Amino acid sequence: MALSSEDQARLTSLRAARDLLISGKAVAEVQSGGRSKKLAQADMAELKDEIRGLEAQASTSGRLRGTLKFRMNL
Repeated sequence: MALSSEDQARLTSLRAARDLLISGKAVAEVQSGGRSKKLAQADMAELKDEIRGLEAQASTSGRLRGTLKFRMNL
């Protein structure tokens, strides 16, 4: 089954967010009281799960998956 245009746009957006996170460009640095902390703006595991789900949805293409059984009548 092909993805809807909304799902395709979401998949593209999620992939871009993943690439930014991997490259370190999606990191925010917070400073307070002489201390600093770097925070990622997204959770990598969540991104991967969402991307994997949409890619699986796109790749099924209407195919049925399951066990194939044959019976021979003699």
